[in-house]
Amino acid sequence: MKNRERFNLQLVVASQMFSTFASVSGTFVIGWMVFELTGSKVAMGSLWLVSISAQMLIQFIIGPLIDKYKRTSVMKLTELVRILSYGAILLFQTTGQSSVAVLYIASFLSSLAVYDAAANALIPKWVHRRILVKINAKISGLVQFARFVSLPISGLLVGMYGTKITLEIIIVLFVFSLAALVRTQEKPPKVQRNQTWGKQFEMGLAIYKNQKILLILGVFVSITSFGVFATQAMYIPYVTEILGGTSAAYGFFAASFPLGYIAGTVIVGRVREPKALYPIMLTTLCFGGLTYIALGSTTMFWAACLIELAAGMAMPFWNVYSSTLYHRLVPEEIMGQVLSVRFLLTKAAAPLGIIYGTFCASAYGLPALFLSVGILICLVSGAGIIFLKVFTQPSLTREEKNVTTY
Repeated sequence: MKNRERFNLQLVVASQMFSTFASVSGTFVIGWMVFELTGSKVAMGSLWLVSISAQMLIQFIIGPLIDKYKRTSVMKLTELVRILSYGAILLFQTTGQSSVAVLYIASFLSSLAVYDAAANALIPKWVHRRILVKINAKISGLVQFARFVSLPISGLLVGMYGTKITLEIIIVLFVFSLAALVRTQEKPPKVQRNQTWGKQFEMGLAIYKNQKILLILGVFVSITSFGVFATQAMYIPYVTEILGGTSAAYGFFAASFPLGYIAGTVIVGRVREPKALYPIMLTTLCFGGLTYIALGSTTMFWAACLIELAAGMAMPFWNVYSSTLYHRLVPEEIMGQVLSVRFLLTKAAAPLGIIYGTFCASAYGLPALFLSVGILICLVSGAGIIFLKVFTQPSLTREEKNVTTY
């Protein structure tokens, strides 16, 4: 990489770390405030549903247009909206007018973000395809490190100083993220400005017709995300009711996954890239299902943390290789809209998952929820492994030969 490209990449990664720390902490604070005000699992599930709905809505509307503008401009706008959203929560809390409705609205507005898709689309602009796995592993590890430290720190801050000071810190971190993006230099996009939303969306879908493996993997992860969001919406009740923890305990539990993820990215970045990526990726999903079954079978806090640690170590074998596939198979000029379609595929089943998680946890209990999710993920990913083994043996090299240009 050239020096300017390397510096641009460093600035974007720094922005991602600040933004991740702030957004994860913000989600934690809003969730904790809602649970304190209501003590309701339904309220927690509804909060996650509001957030996911906002993410899907903005990706559907803005996603196809990402490539018509500088990706950094899209990221800056996202950070400005987040600053205003959390500033509103702080203002209402300071004036003593905070309510569940205010928190829901702020959660919706702060979730109107296309930051991740835009940031991910920038990477192949500055990184040579031969080192994509290594760079993706490093970036993914650094971002997860920010997630790892943000959760226990947020739990401790809320426990020691309350939500007001924590919100002030979150806003400052978003400002730091925005400042890093201001210094980033990005060349104008190659896409013509006069292309319509429909044309852009059609181009984003076309890559899935030419690269069927991206669609197949998208379907698998969409089904898996059903279970992931069903359980994530119930993590705070799980820690407080099943594990008997406090806000600080929740912070440490939630940090276990990203800590394992960091270790996993180190392993992925150092091992030789396998020829058959897809069976390894689906095996990772199956292992993740087993960890949910284990969580549903334990009431010991530290055992649950170790289980999340193991899940985190495995997940980079899905995420890093998946990102690398997209960076290698998708032309740069349509990367943003394709990643937006990928986001929609990933989140398509999330609302149903949240609804199911809320219902199952309320009707049958949290252990039953985790066990049912684990069994579902194991069955789906296991079927995928058998399908790939019996019907096809794809390789990344063969897929790369069929890259379509636009």
